[in-house]
Amino acid sequence: MNKHPLFKKHIEQAKEFPMRKPLPQKDNWEHFYKMSSNENLLGPSPKAIEAMRNAIGNVNEYDHYDNNEFHEVLAKHHGNGLKPQQFITCNSGVEVIETICKGLVSVGSECIISMPTFTPYENLSELEGGKVINIPLKLPDYALDTEGILSAINEKTALIFITNPNNPTGTYVNKQIMDAFIAKIPDHVIVVYDEVYHHFVDADDFPYAIDYIKEGKNVIALHTFSKIYGLAGLRIGYAFSTPAIGEYLNKIFRPFRIGTLQVNAAFAALKDTEHVKRSQEMVWEGKRWLYKKFEEAAIRYWPTQGNFILFESPIQDDELAEEMLKGGVMVRPGKGFGADNAIRVTIGTKAANQRFWELLKKIMN
Repeated sequence: MNKHPLFKKHIEQAKEFPMRKPLPQKDNWEHFYKMSSNENLLGPSPKAIEAMRNAIGNVNEYDHYDNNEFHEVLAKHHGNGLKPQQFITCNSGVEVIETICKGLVSVGSECIISMPTFTPYENLSELEGGKVINIPLKLPDYALDTEGILSAINEKTALIFITNPNNPTGTYVNKQIMDAFIAKIPDHVIVVYDEVYHHFVDADDFPYAIDYIKEGKNVIALHTFSKIYGLAGLRIGYAFSTPAIGEYLNKIFRPFRIGTLQVNAAFAALKDTEHVKRSQEMVWEGKRWLYKKFEEAAIRYWPTQGNFILFESPIQDDELAEEMLKGGVMVRPGKGFGADNAIRVTIGTKAANQRFWELLKKIMN
């Protein structure tokens, strides 16, 4: 293939996003459970569905030109003195990361990640010409190597991506460690603090990004409507940061960025606190049940603060995922994240969890 002279070298050399197999036809099974993508198996808020139905008659018109109303709703929802201009709203959390990289990563700058973690950090940093530095999580507990990250910072460092709780491990960094870490970050570096699973946290010592932002630290908090709110298919994500960072990133603007149905669904979902509570209770109850099952079967797992569990696969992880799929349950092999010979399973409804466990026992036997 002939290369055009306008092709950018750093885009040519960037890693491609991993390909995913097409989703199987759910009609092939009496019951099918997708437990591979950390979605909410309770589904979306009924109020969000109703809001979309009420708005569908207006989709012939452009709406929400600048997302200012969305930012105002989010500022009111979070409180704590946050202003609308501190929010950045996009089509999915991935697009938020893309916007951050567009605004803050330059050719030759460096971005620090800690594998195993969410792969778009690496892909999107490289597409902007950044060099990705991996400071792996420390085994056996998948702990964040804060000292290793601090040692890797230099004058070229632009971003540090921290996922807390981490995906795919479910592990977290406690407040004492994170406070000490954030305090040592030099002023020219920005921490992208991905806490999209924060609704599922039940640890008393979990550190929230908003506290660092209120202190004026160079931190960007990343949130999504894909998990607790059950709106993954609508692709709605947002971030918030200091006034200076928020106003700067909002210059990366395009009109009518988020569709009418998405915005209306998001507004309704934020108000449905009962759906959030039911979703949390489903995960916390399912987590305890699965912990017990893993322990009874002597299967190693990593305690989680997310809506998923990473466990050690009793057979090769790709093979286990294929065998589970034959029984109508999708799980995610860990090797795509850098967690070899492990499986990530979404915590679901009682029926989903029980079917997962029945299949796992059958495969093990």
